Amino acid sequence: MWAFIYTSAVETSAFEIGRSSQILFMIIIGGLGSILGSFLGAAFIVLLPIFLDNAPRLAGFDVPVNLVTNLQTMIFGALIVFFLIVEPNGLARLWAIDKEKLRLWPFPH
Repeated sequence: MWAFIYTSAVETSAFEIGRSSQILFMIIIGGLGSILGSFLGAAFIVLLPIFLDNAPRLAGFDVPVNLVTNLQTMIFGALIVFFLIVEPNGLARLWAIDKEKLRLWPFPH
């Protein structure tokens, strides 16, 4: 679906190693075996680089582009290790836990 919508055609050149790793990261960070996790992981992988590109400028810092690119790579690597060790079910499970806590919040028992 990504290949058809994003590139308007299905070609083998569209699936480079970087794109394949991004799709794998979306699945790992979002949560394995969860539809909601796939959407959350995709949103996270798309929005995090945009945030990391714009955050230093909004804070008033002048950061070189190569430093921002390397920071993105390091943050993605750290997040993958974190989600594989701490929460293998990813963002979908964290969302379910938070939703359950908010449901019981005023009257925990």
